[in-house]
Amino acid sequence: MIIWGSKPITGTLGAGNFNCPVCTRNQQYDQKRVRRFFTLYFIPLFPTSTLGQYVECRSCQGTFEPGILSYDPAAETQKTEALFMTAVKQIMIHVCLADGSIDDEEVSQIQNIYEQLTGARIGESDLREEITTISQDSNTLYGLIDHLNGQLNDTGKETAIRSAYLIAAADGNVDQSELEMIQRIAHRMSISPTHLNGILASVQQQG
Repeated sequence: MIIWGSKPITGTLGAGNFNCPVCTRNQQYDQKRVRRFFTLYFIPLFPTSTLGQYVECRSCQGTFEPGILSYDPAAETQKTEALFMTAVKQIMIHVCLADGSIDDEEVSQIQNIYEQLTGARIGESDLREEITTISQDSNTLYGLIDHLNGQLNDTGKETAIRSAYLIAAADGNVDQSELEMIQRIAHRMSISPTHLNGILASVQQQG
């Protein structure tokens, strides 16, 4: 009687060092491939298909998609910071536009608050151009917030809300339209009303 069948066999394709997201440091890895082999009398003879590949950390034994080898924590951090700075800027612009327009004083305040929060200065012409773009398409903010939600921690979200309140209060008065905009932004960021009230109270006390 001929006994034949198939079985998966794992082999090592290569090895090296990578930034392990579990260990949060540079570690050694093995890149492995799983293939299905035709067997005769339980002896694997030749591969019939490839079932997949994965990267295994030698330290924590965590397994990851091969794309993890191109993961650069520093580059990802810079990307998140750039997105955050864009979100802070757009949030302030949206809050200022909540009452229908932005005057010269508000433009100056956006520049000042943005610089205080991020350490970078926005050129007035660039800022006014962005204000014009946002006033014509107000849907860009929520898409940006949704993209950031999975990357921002509570501190980042709180900083964004603080920036919104600071620009709303820059003229000495936070009107209802500005407050409602801040509430919508907070809701989009999954910040509860209680948490939001705590953030605003903290900003008011510091002011």
